[in-house]
Amino acid sequence: MDTDTRHTVMATNTLDTTRIDGVIFGLPMAVLALAMVLYCIPQLSPVWHYAKAEAEYVRVARGDIPGELELDALTGALRRSGKPSDLSRAAHAQLIRAQQLGVRSIRSLPRLTAARRDLLKGVSAAPADAYAWTRLAVVEMHLSSTASAARALEMALQLAPAERKLTAIQFDLAVVLWPELEPAARSSIAQRLRWARQLPELKAAMSGNSAKTLERLLAVDPAPR
Repeated sequence: MDTDTRHTVMATNTLDTTRIDGVIFGLPMAVLALAMVLYCIPQLSPVWHYAKAEAEYVRVARGDIPGELELDALTGALRRSGKPSDLSRAAHAQLIRAQQLGVRSIRSLPRLTAARRDLLKGVSAAPADAYAWTRLAVVEMHLSSTASAARALEMALQLAPAERKLTAIQFDLAVVLWPELEPAARSSIAQRLRWARQLPELKAAMSGNSAKTLERLLAVDPAPR
């Protein structure tokens, strides 16, 4: 075999060996990469669903209520997030839907009971969440559990005596639940009324029927200071 032929054979053998080595090395790497993809998809899926749920919840909170299947998907994603505050959000979405259906309607009962379940889990995990306690008071009131509603409102008043965004709804609740409220809760309402009078941003709440009714109730039966 002459020199040129020998070099050609060697070059050919070298190329074949490189190609075979690449295939041998690349095959397990491809299998490993595929395995990683298959592993990561289930891990990333709840994250994707939760990211979508964030935007959907904002829409629902603004009054844009989706269909039943979409609402169930939203509340399911919020429950899976692992955050107690998202249990409160899931309950809020259910509550909004129940109010849309009519809280006295039989169709709203599954939504209200689901909201109660989520809120009880939420306040158990995060007992300082005044928003969750206030929503629980609303749900219990709609379920005709006035004693439980009053206790939930009392907790919310105790935890956040100066939470501006909760002022109006807590005044509404206090009017309905007044006979069930303990003296300490009535005192908290009286303090909240005095505090709210000084804030221009709460002028609407103070000019509403609930605030006026509470002032009349307190005039008849003054709260202990």
